[in-house]
Amino acid sequence: MDVAVSGNSLAGTSTPYNRLQELKAFDESKAGVKGLTVGGVREFHELPQELKAEYYSREQMKKVKYGSNFDLYQSKYANWRDTLFCVMGPDPLDPQELPPICRDVAMEYSRQVQLLGRVLFGLLSEALGLDPDHLEGMDCAKGHSILFHYYPSCPEPELTMGTTRHSDPDFLTILLQDHIGGLQVLSHNGWVDVPPVPGALVVNIGDLLQTNATTIVVALQLRLPPKTLILWLKLWSWTVF
Repeated sequence: MDVAVSGNSLAGTSTPYNRLQELKAFDESKAGVKGLTVGGVREFHELPQELKAEYYSREQMKKVKYGSNFDLYQSKYANWRDTLFCVMGPDPLDPQELPPICRDVAMEYSRQVQLLGRVLFGLLSEALGLDPDHLEGMDCAKGHSILFHYYPSCPEPELTMGTTRHSDPDFLTILLQDHIGGLQVLSHNGWVDVPPVPGALVVNIGDLLQTNATTIVVALQLRLPPKTLILWLKLWSWTVF
Protein backbone atom coordinates (compact mmCIF):
# COMPACT_ATOMS: atom_id res chain seq x y z
CA MET A 1 0.00 0.00 0.00
CA ASP A 2 1.41 3.41 -0.98
CA VAL A 3 1.40 5.97 1.81
CA ALA A 4 2.76 8.86 -0.25
CA VAL A 5 0.16 11.22 -1.69
CA SER A 6 2.43 13.07 -4.08
CA GLY A 7 0.92 16.10 -5.80
CA ASN A 8 -2.21 16.22 -3.63
CA SER A 9 -2.92 19.19 -1.40
CA LEU A 10 -4.45 19.54 2.02
CA ALA A 11 -7.99 20.84 1.92
CA GLY A 12 -8.06 24.62 1.75
CA THR A 13 -4.31 24.96 1.14
CA SER A 14 -1.90 24.81 -1.79
CA THR A 15 0.71 22.83 0.18
CA PRO A 16 1.52 19.39 -1.30
CA TYR A 17 0.99 16.62 1.25
CA ASN A 18 3.37 13.68 1.37
CA ARG A 19 2.49 11.13 4.05
CA LEU A 20 5.68 9.11 3.55
CA GLN A 21 7.86 12.19 4.06
CA GLU A 22 5.90 13.12 7.19
CA LEU A 23 6.33 9.65 8.70
CA LYS A 24 10.05 9.61 7.86
CA ALA A 25 10.62 12.98 9.58
CA PHE A 26 8.65 11.83 12.61
CA ASP A 27 10.67 8.62 12.91
CA GLU A 28 13.97 10.50 12.62
CA SER A 29 13.01 12.93 15.39
CA LYS A 30 12.00 10.05 17.68
CA ALA A 31 15.27 8.24 17.09
CA GLY A 32 17.27 11.16 18.46
CA VAL A 33 15.27 11.24 21.69
CA LYS A 34 15.55 7.48 21.99
CA GLY A 35 19.31 7.58 21.55
CA LEU A 36 19.75 10.04 24.41
CA THR A 37 17.50 8.00 26.69
CA VAL A 38 19.04 4.60 26.00
CA GLY A 39 22.47 6.20 26.28
CA GLY A 40 21.70 7.42 29.80
CA VAL A 41 20.42 4.00 30.84
CA ARG A 42 23.42 2.23 29.35
CA GLU A 43 25.83 4.58 31.13
CA PHE A 44 24.30 3.67 34.48
CA HIS A 45 24.60 -0.06 33.86
CA GLU A 46 28.20 0.41 32.71
CA LEU A 47 29.21 2.02 36.00
CA PRO A 48 31.60 0.09 38.25
CA GLN A 49 29.73 -2.37 40.42
CA GLU A 50 30.66 -0.57 43.64
CA LEU A 51 28.94 2.62 42.42
CA LYS A 52 25.77 0.78 41.40
CA ALA A 53 25.80 -1.06 44.73
CA GLU A 54 25.12 2.25 46.49
CA TYR A 55 21.55 1.99 45.17
CA TYR A 56 21.05 -1.70 45.92
CA SER A 57 17.99 -2.50 48.03
CA ARG A 58 15.13 -4.99 48.36
CA GLU A 59 12.95 -2.64 50.42
CA GLN A 60 9.48 -2.57 48.87
CA MET A 61 8.76 1.10 49.64
CA LYS A 62 12.10 2.55 48.53
CA LYS A 63 11.54 4.88 45.56
CA VAL A 64 14.89 4.39 43.81
CA LYS A 65 16.65 1.05 44.03
CA TYR A 66 18.94 -1.20 42.05
CA GLY A 67 18.76 -4.98 42.10
CA SER A 68 19.14 -8.28 40.28
CA ASN A 69 16.82 -11.29 40.06
CA PHE A 70 13.89 -9.37 41.54
CA ASP A 71 11.91 -12.55 42.32
CA LEU A 72 14.88 -14.54 43.59
CA TYR A 73 12.94 -16.00 46.53
CA GLN A 74 9.60 -16.54 44.73
CA SER A 75 10.29 -17.92 41.24
CA LYS A 76 11.41 -21.44 40.37
CA TYR A 77 13.39 -19.99 37.45
CA ALA A 78 16.10 -17.36 37.25
CA ASN A 79 15.09 -14.03 35.67
CA TRP A 80 18.51 -12.98 34.41
CA ARG A 81 18.56 -9.17 34.56
CA ASP A 82 19.69 -6.07 36.46
CA THR A 83 17.20 -3.27 37.13
CA LEU A 84 17.22 0.32 38.29
CA PHE A 85 13.67 0.87 39.60
CA CYS A 86 12.36 4.43 40.04
CA VAL A 87 8.92 5.39 41.38
CA MET A 88 8.18 8.71 39.67
CA GLY A 89 4.62 9.41 40.84
CA PRO A 90 2.07 10.30 41.97
CA ASP A 91 4.21 11.96 44.66
CA PRO A 92 7.06 13.81 42.88
CA LEU A 93 10.42 12.12 43.22
CA ASP A 94 13.32 14.20 44.52
CA PRO A 95 15.74 14.23 41.55
CA GLN A 96 18.66 13.97 43.99
CA GLU A 97 17.60 10.39 44.73
CA LEU A 98 18.43 9.37 41.16
CA PRO A 99 21.95 8.42 40.04
CA PRO A 100 23.60 11.57 38.63
CA ILE A 101 24.63 9.83 35.40
CA CYS A 102 21.01 9.33 34.27
CA ARG A 103 19.17 11.89 36.42
CA ASP A 104 18.31 14.43 33.74
CA VAL A 105 17.31 11.77 31.22
CA ALA A 106 15.04 10.00 33.71
CA MET A 107 13.28 13.17 34.85
CA GLU A 108 12.63 14.49 31.34
CA TYR A 109 11.55 11.13 29.98
CA SER A 110 9.22 10.70 32.95
CA ARG A 111 7.49 13.98 32.14
CA GLN A 112 7.08 13.13 28.48
CA VAL A 113 5.86 9.58 29.08
CA GLN A 114 3.27 10.78 31.58
CA LEU A 115 1.83 13.07 28.91
CA LEU A 116 1.84 10.19 26.43
CA GLY A 117 0.09 7.95 28.96
CA ARG A 118 -2.78 10.41 29.29
CA VAL A 119 -3.21 10.51 25.53
CA LEU A 120 -3.23 6.71 25.34
CA PHE A 121 -5.78 6.37 28.14
CA GLY A 122 -8.00 8.85 26.31
CA LEU A 123 -7.79 6.85 23.09
CA LEU A 124 -8.42 3.57 24.92
CA SER A 125 -11.43 5.07 26.69
CA GLU A 126 -12.95 6.08 23.35
CA ALA A 127 -12.15 2.66 21.86
CA LEU A 128 -14.10 1.08 24.74
CA GLY A 129 -17.09 3.34 24.01
CA LEU A 130 -16.47 5.54 27.06
CA ASP A 131 -15.90 9.24 27.56
CA PRO A 132 -12.30 10.23 26.65
CA ASP A 133 -11.45 11.07 30.27
CA HIS A 134 -12.96 7.89 31.76
CA LEU A 135 -9.79 5.87 32.45
CA GLU A 136 -7.82 8.89 33.60
CA GLY A 137 -10.74 9.73 35.90
CA MET A 138 -10.19 6.31 37.50
CA ASP A 139 -6.62 7.44 38.30
CA CYS A 140 -5.12 5.00 35.78
CA ALA A 141 -2.46 7.59 34.89
CA LYS A 142 -1.97 8.97 38.38
CA GLY A 143 1.25 7.17 39.22
CA HIS A 144 4.02 5.68 37.15
CA SER A 145 7.40 4.06 37.52
CA ILE A 146 10.44 3.71 35.28
CA LEU A 147 12.40 0.48 35.14
CA PHE A 148 15.83 0.50 33.49
CA HIS A 149 16.50 -3.15 32.64
CA TYR A 150 19.79 -4.65 31.52
CA TYR A 151 19.89 -8.26 30.32
CA PRO A 152 23.49 -9.52 30.40
CA SER A 153 24.67 -12.41 28.26
CA CYS A 154 24.30 -15.74 30.00
CA PRO A 155 27.07 -18.34 29.57
CA GLU A 156 24.39 -21.04 29.57
CA PRO A 157 21.36 -19.37 27.96
CA GLU A 158 19.39 -22.61 27.81
CA LEU A 159 19.18 -22.54 31.62
CA THR A 160 17.63 -19.11 32.09
CA MET A 161 15.44 -16.36 30.60
CA GLY A 162 15.85 -12.61 30.67
CA THR A 163 12.22 -12.51 31.72
CA THR A 164 10.01 -15.58 31.99
CA ARG A 165 6.47 -15.70 30.57
CA HIS A 166 4.30 -13.08 32.25
CA SER A 167 1.77 -10.31 31.83
CA ASP A 168 2.39 -6.90 33.36
CA PRO A 169 0.64 -6.07 36.69
CA ASP A 170 -0.30 -2.54 35.62
CA PHE A 171 -2.65 -0.66 33.28
CA LEU A 172 -0.15 0.07 30.51
CA THR A 173 3.51 -0.60 29.84
CA ILE A 174 5.28 1.78 27.47
CA LEU A 175 8.42 0.03 26.35
CA LEU A 176 11.52 1.44 24.66
CA GLN A 177 13.89 -1.21 23.27
CA ASP A 178 17.48 -0.79 22.24
CA HIS A 179 18.68 -1.95 18.81
CA ILE A 180 19.27 -5.55 19.91
CA GLY A 181 15.67 -6.43 20.68
CA GLY A 182 14.58 -9.81 22.01
CA LEU A 183 11.03 -9.11 23.19
CA GLN A 184 8.49 -11.81 22.31
CA VAL A 185 4.67 -11.76 22.53
CA LEU A 186 2.42 -14.82 22.74
CA SER A 187 -0.10 -15.11 19.90
CA HIS A 188 -2.50 -17.85 18.82
CA ASN A 189 0.32 -19.25 16.67
CA GLY A 190 2.99 -19.25 19.38
CA TRP A 191 5.70 -16.79 20.36
CA VAL A 192 6.24 -13.88 17.96
CA ASP A 193 9.31 -11.60 17.91
CA VAL A 194 8.78 -7.85 18.35
CA PRO A 195 11.69 -6.44 16.33
CA PRO A 196 12.96 -3.02 17.48
CA VAL A 197 12.16 -0.03 15.26
CA PRO A 198 14.37 3.06 15.75
CA GLY A 199 12.52 5.56 17.92
CA ALA A 200 9.39 3.43 18.26
CA LEU A 201 7.61 2.68 21.53
CA VAL A 202 5.81 -0.58 22.27
CA VAL A 203 2.57 -0.25 24.26
CA ASN A 204 1.39 -3.33 26.19
CA ILE A 205 -1.98 -3.80 27.86
CA GLY A 206 -1.56 -4.84 31.51
CA ASP A 207 -3.59 -6.94 33.94
CA LEU A 208 -5.41 -4.02 35.55
CA LEU A 209 -6.80 -2.74 32.26
CA GLN A 210 -7.96 -6.26 31.40
CA THR A 211 -9.70 -6.46 34.79
CA ASN A 212 -11.64 -3.28 34.01
CA ALA A 213 -12.56 -4.34 30.46
CA THR A 214 -12.52 -8.14 30.62
CA THR A 215 -14.54 -8.93 27.53
CA ILE A 216 -12.73 -6.48 25.24
CA VAL A 217 -9.12 -6.01 26.36
CA VAL A 218 -6.68 -8.85 27.07
CA ALA A 219 -3.32 -8.42 28.79
CA LEU A 220 -0.38 -9.53 26.66
CA GLN A 221 1.77 -12.51 27.61
CA LEU A 222 5.46 -11.59 27.23
CA ARG A 223 8.92 -13.07 27.63
CA LEU A 224 12.51 -12.03 26.88
CA PRO A 225 15.66 -14.08 26.22
CA PRO A 226 18.73 -13.05 28.28
CA LYS A 227 20.63 -10.95 25.77
CA THR A 228 19.66 -7.28 25.64
CA LEU A 229 19.40 -3.84 27.23
CA ILE A 230 15.89 -2.48 27.42
CA LEU A 231 14.21 0.53 28.99
CA TRP A 232 10.73 -0.21 30.37
CA LEU A 233 8.41 2.67 31.25
CA LYS A 234 5.35 1.59 33.21
CA LEU A 235 2.24 3.59 34.00
CA TRP A 236 -0.09 2.34 36.72
CA SER A 237 -2.52 3.43 39.38
CA TRP A 238 -0.87 3.99 42.74
CA THR A 239 -3.42 1.63 44.28
CA VAL A 240 -1.39 -1.28 42.89
CA PHE A 241 1.00 -0.76 45.78
